[in-house]
Amino acid sequence: MFKYNKYVLVLLAMSNNAFSNGDIESFSEWIHNGNVGGTAKSYYFEQDFDDSNAENSSIWVNGGNVTFNTSEFNGFKLGGEVQGSYVSNINDDDDRTAGSINAQGLVLSEAFLRYQFGDTVFSGGRQHFSSPLIANSGSRLIKESFEMYQVSSSHFEDTDISIGYVTKYQTRTDKSFYVDNEFVDFDYNGSGSPGDFYKIGNDGVFFAQVNKRIAKKVKINSQYANVINEVQALYADVEYTLPTNFNSYIAMQYYKTKWDKNELVDNDLLGFKIGFSQGGVDFFAGYTLAGGNEGENRVFRGIGQGAYYQFTATTKTAGVAAFEAGTNSYQLGLGSTISNVKGKLFYTSFDNPIVGKDLNEWTVNLAYQLDGKLENFGISIDFSILDYENNQKDATDLRTKFTYSF
Repeated sequence: MFKYNKYVLVLLAMSNNAFSNGDIESFSEWIHNGNVGGTAKSYYFEQDFDDSNAENSSIWVNGGNVTFNTSEFNGFKLGGEVQGSYVSNINDDDDRTAGSINAQGLVLSEAFLRYQFGDTVFSGGRQHFSSPLIANSGSRLIKESFEMYQVSSSHFEDTDISIGYVTKYQTRTDKSFYVDNEFVDFDYNGSGSPGDFYKIGNDGVFFAQVNKRIAKKVKINSQYANVINEVQALYADVEYTLPTNFNSYIAMQYYKTKWDKNELVDNDLLGFKIGFSQGGVDFFAGYTLAGGNEGENRVFRGIGQGAYYQFTATTKTAGVAAFEAGTNSYQLGLGSTISNVKGKLFYTSFDNPIVGKDLNEWTVNLAYQLDGKLENFGISIDFSILDYENNQKDATDLRTKFTYSF
């Protein structure tokens, strides 16, 4: 069911008192000077398993999102988004898609107030957000969202600073559940609708983030997140553009996890990446090493299914295996753009100290953006091969997406 959130009414009430200059004289004018947009989506996903006892699955889902933003008045702006999903066809006896894309209904994913004063911006309410430790995913038809409050500033040259507080997390479906985010108050009795906004722990999560560029050669990103009374996390990466005749870079990243419960073991992850472009082809290689010993707690990657910033992330599994204690992972790949077609091929290997949990993952990503009168149409195909040490889990995964933006 479509749930109209109380925060929308509060924001509208606040905005009704905001008109006092000659440019905008009424609430309706503020609305009419805004803009409406969105995307129509048609997704088909298919999974095939080598194990004869495992049921293959396929699903065809249609829907999309409609967004609205008012014009700006004295720095104030309102925004909102409604997402909808309709399952056109499904063959999934084992419910493998229940927590990711098998959703039918509507959800109000954005309803926010934004205020900008100079180079400082405040935003509060339901909104999409992406950062190393708190990030929504848009890889399924329903894009995740958060209920949050944030202040960001670009006052200092080449530096972006933000602090925020996140209270709730909207999942893809109301049957979503993620073990590494088990402190979220997920809905365990979901009916198959898009995900609602679920409380993050008892007191939410506080974060602070600093991004800085130095002399156009060095980029530094850092973030601290504290899921109050649950876990504290630190993320940092640095990328250096090499002084070569072709585009090339080296990068390093670090995760640190500190659990508030004494019985849980703290952990960390260190990663390295290199890349260069030659002849229109991009080459890249990444390596990550998670600390700890076999069977200990994994490194905390963050909240949301977009919070996979490790250098060995993938399409199908997101590379979550890289965060398991004692796991060595590496990735090799290449990418290229030919006309309107973008392609990427990469191989990722996860060496877990637990017997039977190693994984080798092949991934192909193709995206085609039409041009001319059809420039708003896009097609993408993602194909993955999963080769586990435990052969019963071997599988292939196909994802096709057709979108039209308006």
